[in-house]
Amino acid sequence: MKTLFIPLLVMVITLTEIKAQQLPIFSVYRDQWSIFNPAVLSNNYIINDRTTTLGTTYHIQWWNLSSSPRTQLINWEQIKEDYNIIYGGQLVNDQAGKLGQTGVYGRFAYRIDLGRRVEQAFVIGLHAGLVQYRAKLSEINFPDPTTAPGLDDKLLYPDFGFGIFYYYTDRYYAGLSVPQLFALSTVFDKAGAPVSVQRVQHYNLVLGAYWDISWLGNETSFAEPSLWVKYAPGGAINADINLRAQVSELIWAGTGLNLGFGQQTSAALHFEAGLFFGDQVNMLNSHFKMGFGFDLPISQDIRTYFGNSVELNLIYSWN
Repeated sequence: MKTLFIPLLVMVITLTEIKAQQLPIFSVYRDQWSIFNPAVLSNNYIINDRTTTLGTTYHIQWWNLSSSPRTQLINWEQIKEDYNIIYGGQLVNDQAGKLGQTGVYGRFAYRIDLGRRVEQAFVIGLHAGLVQYRAKLSEINFPDPTTAPGLDDKLLYPDFGFGIFYYYTDRYYAGLSVPQLFALSTVFDKAGAPVSVQRVQHYNLVLGAYWDISWLGNETSFAEPSLWVKYAPGGAINADINLRAQVSELIWAGTGLNLGFGQQTSAALHFEAGLFFGDQVNMLNSHFKMGFGFDLPISQDIRTYFGNSVELNLIYSWN
């Protein structure tokens, strides 16, 4: 049962095929979403006009499992307004049981201004990198032990992703992206017993808005409804429907629902909260955000066996 949830989508072991989500999952995705769409603009820029952002994330998926997926991310973004370019880099490490991957990416995007009277723009982005794939083949229980590889293996492969992003008056946004653009096949071939991992394109759609709720009691308050839809061929369609609000200058919080549509429907409740430090603590031309995400499966059986998921984000932005 556990092997159904490793972050590798199509793994062919002799005549056995296993399908599952291949790329890392994030809970508070709006703060680190350039990892799956290189064209998106950070909300630190759209809302707070910060041109440089450095952030880190630690995510644990299903904490009851000793081999649960664990993801670490370092993300950097730089926006050059005079030239309409965005660039940056990412370091991501993902480990799920006996299988893992570590990738280093560079990112470049170009913004096309679409209006003079109303601020709106269309952004095209690309990221490229190298990924090391790791498999502890000697520790995996294969269907036929006589043909199972007896050695561990590590491979290095290129990886590319493409995305587009549109925003209107710093209020509405939409994005579409395709990570793992070329769907290269990864073959572990130690000891003459090959194990093939067919990487596939993952399709991501994001929609959202920033609504002014200064009536809540503070001029900095806003609400952000958002939708993130994920799909990989052969897998289920997964959707995150969330709403978060900047309650005051210091506190933001949100909630939502994760839904999976496939052979079986799944659902999880999502909660997030954090702190925002900026002008109120005399951080001129910069701010620091701390965020925490928590996902609770609705099914009692899934929650008992797999457990919940948690995520911690630390983000610093400046001009």
